[in-house]
Amino acid sequence: MEPTQSLPFSPYRCSSNASPIKIFCSLTTPYNHLLRNYYFVSSVSIYKQEKSKGQHEFVVAVIFGPHQSRSFLVVERTPQESSSIDTFRTLSSNNSVPAIDTIVCLDEVTFVKFVRTRSANALYCLVFDPPPGHGTFPAVDFCHIVASISAYQESYTLLGSSCYWFAGMVMKVVETCFTVKQTRGNGDAAGRCKGLKIFRPEPNAIRDIMASYNTKRSEEGRSLLSIIREEGGFRRPTGIHMTIYRPPGSFRIGNRPDPS
Repeated sequence: MEPTQSLPFSPYRCSSNASPIKIFCSLTTPYNHLLRNYYFVSSVSIYKQEKSKGQHEFVVAVIFGPHQSRSFLVVERTPQESSSIDTFRTLSSNNSVPAIDTIVCLDEVTFVKFVRTRSANALYCLVFDPPPGHGTFPAVDFCHIVASISAYQESYTLLGSSCYWFAGMVMKVVETCFTVKQTRGNGDAAGRCKGLKIFRPEPNAIRDIMASYNTKRSEEGRSLLSIIREEGGFRRPTGIHMTIYRPPGSFRIGNRPDPS
């Protein structure tokens, strides 16, 4: 298996089991400096799903990787389930429950089945410059953005920070941070439940989320610098083992034995 095939976002690592966004993003952290060079977002879309108790919206990011590999990140917010409380009856007022924000990486075949099972349709799509070559929107940055949005508002309210708010905020922040090459569909059709407009852009929220995103980018840069200083090279996975890769002309600090 090539090194890039063992990285997160690779179709070889896809699973049908969704993970909390915080956990998924923590798993990508050790590889961020590699992922930034290998995996790029080609499009981000809002999908609407018809449910027995209403409608639901979620976000899909299409990720391109080495050798034209393609995977699909599905990101969504749902209310925490409870066996003793009817969630939607509880949320009929201004009450809130904890939000469950998840992300799952699917290969193309599984994604097609997923959408068909959900009876979901794409409403609105933002298209970015895709590979070949280097894209303009690293998949790592998409993870930073959804993690920042999830942390900004951790509660679920039916007419506030619901799935519509979460999906709409992802689209708005992505559109603000990166250059969109093309749009498809009707953006006004998103963020609505049975025609009622739920999501409205919140300038203060967008500003705070972008500040959090920029902080994560800065922390990523400091983490990479720390790796260079501590190990004298970049860590990358080879199969299930970790080795040290030193580009030509790289340097070492101290007289440590070579860990590779």
